[in-house]
Amino acid sequence: MGLYRSVCYKVEDVFVKLISKKLDSEQVTLKVESYRKLNEEVKALKKEENVKKVEALKKKQSEQKAENEKIRQEKEAKEKQEVLSILDQIVDTENLGYTQYEFKEVKRNKQFFISLIDRVFEPKEKGLTFLCCEFDKSSKREIKGYLVVTNKRVLFLTKDLNHMEKFRYQTIINVSWFKDGLLERGLHIQYGKKKLEFDEIFDMEQLKRVGDLILSLSSKK
Repeated sequence: MGLYRSVCYKVEDVFVKLISKKLDSEQVTLKVESYRKLNEEVKALKKEENVKKVEALKKKQSEQKAENEKIRQEKEAKEKQEVLSILDQIVDTENLGYTQYEFKEVKRNKQFFISLIDRVFEPKEKGLTFLCCEFDKSSKREIKGYLVVTNKRVLFLTKDLNHMEKFRYQTIINVSWFKDGLLERGLHIQYGKKKLEFDEIFDMEQLKRVGDLILSLSSKK
C-alpha cells in the first residue's frame, strides 16, 4: 500500500470513530474494510482495463505502422519498376548497366524521358546514356537541357522539348572535358569546324561515361 493511501485510511479511521461512537465498532470496522476492499477491487479492475486499452492501442498503432511501411515499400517498388522500364529504353542497361545518376534523373523527370521515347526517338533508335547540362549555343545564349546519346546520333533537348539540336557521329571529330570552376565540369565536342560546349555539369563520372561513349561511337562511323 502506498504511503499516501495509508495516510488517507488513517484519517478516515479517525472520522469513522468520531461519527460511529454509538454504533458497534466491530461492525463498523467490517463495513469499512469491506468498502475499502470493494473500492480497491474496482480500482484494480479499472487499472487492468486501462492497461488493456493502452496495449490494444499500441498494437493497433504498431499494425498501422507496419501497414504504412508495407504500402510505402510497395509504392517504392512500383515506382522503381516504372523507372527501370523507362531506363531500359534510354540507357544501354544490357551492356553498360545504369548509374545512380541516371536512375535519379529519370525518377525526377519521368515525363520528359517518356516524351523523349514517344515523340523524339526514330524507329529502331535507342538511348544509350544522357547528361543534364547547359549548352552554350553562343556567347549570349545558354540553354539548359539534356545531352542524350543514342545508337544513331547525339541530341540536345530542353525539358519541354521546344528546342532540339541533332549531331551526327560522322561529323564528330573529338570529345574532351574541362574544369569549369570549383565544382563544375564542361564537355567539348569538336563537330566539324564547330566547337560545341556543354557546361554546368556536376557529376564527373557521368561526364566521362557520356564523353567516352560519344568518342567511341564517332570513331566507328
